Amino acid sequence: MSAPRIVLFGPMGIGKTTALRTLCGDDLVDCEVANLDTARHAKATTTVGADFGVLRLDGGEELHLYGSPGQARFGFMRHWLLSLALGALVLTDVGQDTSLDDTEALLREVSEHAPGAVAVVLVARPATVPEIQGFARALAERLGGAVPVLAVDVRERAQLIDALALLVALLPETLE
Repeated sequence: MSAPRIVLFGPMGIGKTTALRTLCGDDLVDCEVANLDTARHAKATTTVGADFGVLRLDGGEELHLYGSPGQARFGFMRHWLLSLALGALVLTDVGQDTSLDDTEALLREVSEHAPGAVAVVLVARPATVPEIQGFARALAERLGGAVPVLAVDVRERAQLIDALALLVALLPETLE
């Protein structure tokens, strides 16, 4: 079987490309260009295609990681990436007013376009434990079931490896 494909989703500027750089180092191809939508986000660059990286595991196995653009106009790219995915990491900032709506919408896209895929939500901006717990409860109520929610710093490789380990552990056994 080919390497499992994991996709990172989230709003513009949440840290998807940074997370991929943290995990993959030099084994990363990014699709960043100058950001022309500075009214929406002040960051200097933005992803306009699919970032791609390879994470080499200790046993010689590989995970193929894809980063999706965050802008709504690139929804077709998320759908294409999901057609390849076994799992999704959905990055969010629980401090944003739209985070619950945005995260719910992305998780619904995962279930619609990759019905067998597993999803884990990563809180990628600083938040308190009560904020994260409240977000996780509200998300579970909206979705009719719980989704794993973890706080991570996208610059910390060990935290991202732990999130990937959880996601991989949730994959169906038929993949082994």
